[in-house]
Amino acid sequence: MEDELEGVKESKKISMMHTGEHIFFKCLEKQVKGLKLDKIKLDETESSLFVLAEALDWEIVFKAEAEANKIIKEARKVTTHKATKADIDKFPGLRIKTERIEGDKVRVIEIENHDFSACSGKHCATTEEVKNLLITKLRKSQNGYEIRFRVDAEKELFKMARTERLTEELLGTEQEKIIPTINNLKHEIEQCRNALKAQKIEAKRENISGLFFVWNIFEAVDKKILIEKGNESMKEKTVLCFINKTEPIQVIVMASEDSGKDASAIIKKINKKFGGKGGGKSNFAMCSVEEKNTEKVISAVKKVISE
Repeated sequence: MEDELEGVKESKKISMMHTGEHIFFKCLEKQVKGLKLDKIKLDETESSLFVLAEALDWEIVFKAEAEANKIIKEARKVTTHKATKADIDKFPGLRIKTERIEGDKVRVIEIENHDFSACSGKHCATTEEVKNLLITKLRKSQNGYEIRFRVDAEKELFKMARTERLTEELLGTEQEKIIPTINNLKHEIEQCRNALKAQKIEAKRENISGLFFVWNIFEAVDKKILIEKGNESMKEKTVLCFINKTEPIQVIVMASEDSGKDASAIIKKINKKFGGKGGGKSNFAMCSVEEKNTEKVISAVKKVISE
């Protein structure tokens, strides 16, 4: 509506975006009970519609998108009406927030047999001028959902079709089986992760200069699992170093607050010695190094701790 637009530029593409937004929102409103418009961000390439709703998913959005494109193809007239606040009852289902409109004049945009909305922006003369409407993103926002969209999106549609065809080939499946195949792969990956978590990950302990040094070297274990194990192993006056033999080698360092050691300072010295990259905070830091002799890295960490 009139004051819900952000960063609007006067251009033909913006008019197409604006008209497309009116068409799509009304289609979505029919699908979602209690749907409310929060704000709109219009851009010549990709625009965003922010809506308030209890729940919204891709299947609902797809239905609204399909209906919107049907209306676009029908070349319905887009008419501008100049009215007053006293006239608003003449427009059935008018989307308006009268308290946000200064003065008595109201500009109403009508999309033939579809929508009435109070709006000050520029629009197309017919829905056909929008060409087509493509929803590109759906994600949760702070107050509801952000829906990103494009108009006249033929290039984007071909780009998506290209990705879909390459995905078919990569997965060795057919179009209608892509989603089930990916879900199966996700399930298998989760099973592998759970199996790794179930493995007993040992942590060696020794005393260095009055501190407990917890360490070990692992063969390409999930980083998250090592971090979880590290947190479990942290006690008083403890410095920990886990090395993960991946490509490149991962070095994880943790330090308890009472150890008097700074994990990020330790990592900084390891980076300098072995040409590593990374950093962190006083209690946790991580880097990657090209050094294949992991025992050499552990020895370097021990030396830093003893300093």
